[in-house]
Amino acid sequence: MTAPFPSALDTLLATLRTENGTATAHIDEGWMQGRTAYGGISSAVALAATLALRPTETPLRYAQISFVGPVGGDCTVTTRELRRSKSSLFVDAGVMSDMGFGTAALFAFSGDRASHLDHNRLAIPDVPAPETLKPVPDHKVRPSFTRHFDMRPTTGPRFDWKSEVGEYLTWVRFVEEPVCHPMIALLAMGDALPPAAMALFTEFGPISSMNWTVNMLTGTPRTDDGWWLLSARTGYARAGFSVQDMMIWNRAGEPVMSGSQGIAIYA
Repeated sequence: MTAPFPSALDTLLATLRTENGTATAHIDEGWMQGRTAYGGISSAVALAATLALRPTETPLRYAQISFVGPVGGDCTVTTRELRRSKSSLFVDAGVMSDMGFGTAALFAFSGDRASHLDHNRLAIPDVPAPETLKPVPDHKVRPSFTRHFDMRPTTGPRFDWKSEVGEYLTWVRFVEEPVCHPMIALLAMGDALPPAAMALFTEFGPISSMNWTVNMLTGTPRTDDGWWLLSARTGYARAGFSVQDMMIWNRAGEPVMSGSQGIAIYA
C-alpha cells in the first residue's frame, strides 16, 4: 500500500527544521485529541528531531516517554546527549509549544549483540486476518488523529467496543503509508488504541496517558501490506489510575515492539 502523494505523517515531518541545535515542527489539527496532540505523534516528533540533531545509524532500542502537558501547533524540540559509548547512545528530548512543556522523551539506541540466548514467548494471538474484519466506523466522538489509521478490531466493529478483561486487540495500518524512518512511523502508530481500561467503562469519563515505555524488539521493523497487530491490556485500574501492557506484532506474527503505560482516569 503506497500513497501516490506524501502521507499525512510525512507531510508533518516535512515541517521539521533544525537551527542552532534546536528543532521546530508543526503538529496540525488533524493529529489532535481534544486540546493536545495524540501522544504517538508527539513521541514521533521527538524521535524525528533527535535523529535530525543527533544522527546515528544505531537502531532505537528503548524509549521512555512522559506526557507532561498539552502540546500542539508550532513546537520546539531540544535534545541533550546523555551518554555515548561503543554500544549505546542515550539522548533525552523535550517537546514544547505555546501551551508550555508537553512531552519528555528518553531514547536509547543500541544494536544487536552476539548472545547464546534465543527465547521468544511473545507469540501472536490467534486472530482473524485484517481483510476479513470491518474497519472502525467514523463517529462524532472519534478523536481526529484516529482518522489517519485504518483500524480493524478483532473484538467487534464498533469504536466503543467492550471487553470484560480490559483489552483491545486490533489490526492497524496507516491510511496513507508513510515513507519516513520506520521507527518514527511505529512510534506514531504504537499508541493509537484507546487505553484498555476504557473497555471496562460503565460510564464515560476523560482519560489522560501519563507515560509510555517502549522496547523495540528488532532494529529493522517491517510488515506486509502495512498491517500491524496492536494489543493493549490492563491488569490494574483503581483510584483513577490504570496500567497496561502493550504489544505490536507484524503480519508474519513476529513480535516487534513491547511496552507499558500508566493512565489517569477521570471516571
